[in-house]
Amino acid sequence: MNPGVLRSVQALRGLAALSVMLFHFRFNLNATWPGLGDKLFIWGASGVDLFFLISGFVITLTIKKTPADFSGVLTFFKRRALRILPAYYVILLLTFFLSGAMSVFHYSDKTLNFISSLIFQPAYTNNAPFYIDDSGMYNIRWTLNYEIYFYLAIGVLALIPMRLFAFAGYFILTLIVLPLACGQTFTLSPAGYDLGIKQLNLITNPIIFLFLAGMVLGYLYPLLLRANGRVMAILLAVSLGMTIWFFSNGQYQGHGLLSSGWLYFLILAFAIGAEKTLGRYVPDVLVRLGDISFSLYLIHTLVNKTLRKRLEGVGMEPGLLMFIAAIVLALLFAWLSWRYIEKPFQAKRAGRSPLQKAS
Repeated sequence: MNPGVLRSVQALRGLAALSVMLFHFRFNLNATWPGLGDKLFIWGASGVDLFFLISGFVITLTIKKTPADFSGVLTFFKRRALRILPAYYVILLLTFFLSGAMSVFHYSDKTLNFISSLIFQPAYTNNAPFYIDDSGMYNIRWTLNYEIYFYLAIGVLALIPMRLFAFAGYFILTLIVLPLACGQTFTLSPAGYDLGIKQLNLITNPIIFLFLAGMVLGYLYPLLLRANGRVMAILLAVSLGMTIWFFSNGQYQGHGLLSSGWLYFLILAFAIGAEKTLGRYVPDVLVRLGDISFSLYLIHTLVNKTLRKRLEGVGMEPGLLMFIAAIVLALLFAWLSWRYIEKPFQAKRAGRSPLQKAS
């Protein structure tokens, strides 16, 4: 097995982005066959939980190889910035200009949401776990607020000796002690807590436990590599079948560790353990889908909201044809974004982690 590439993780990342896209595009199928889109893809929003788990896993492997000094941490932040910011801001500005641009500033709530999108901050104290207008422009950005916060926290904590204890202590403080000290009842629900301050609501939201679950897998990575690959492959198949069965029966479709999160945790753990057995059989198309997954996640809402209006303007009604057209356009634009924005900046990331394909 090539230690530089975890094909199974990259494929899972691609499938997570695809599931979120299909969730947002499902209304086209509903327009032709009422309820079909919901039946097939209502679970798709939970792909975000898999993203968070993978982030925790990958960041743990990366930070374990990061020197515990300012130079090492600055390099870590640089790599994260080059990974996230160029594509994010380009697609954000495209969405802004194609969604009415200056009219945004005629409405205080739209202005607030746009500014919050520029600085990766929540806009409201309510509407957990999003803390933004999740029906507005660039609504998928809510996950990046958690991602950026997680990167910043891990990077700063990496400067502290005995990192594992620093990580554990900080997240115990923010996710358990702080809510309890504010008179809240501990919960794992992403409905979270109302502490009156939007930033506090975000950093105490239990959806962050998904990142921590991914970190557990990062620390268990050496053990997972030594596991029996065939046994892990069987367990992966069982966990996939179990997840399909639950989702098809309307169970565990939401966000959070106690909803879809624990199912995705099992899938990710067994996929990592089965890599040496199944990795070479993962189709290249799924690995390529993983390559463009970040751009696909960012750009599909532009297709869903803005370009859809253009399609309707030329006479294409919501339905199967628009469903297919939207998917093709989203994949095409995601590839262009990856090829001409992400890839050039990724080339600047010197000394990438052992998971260069999954990071």
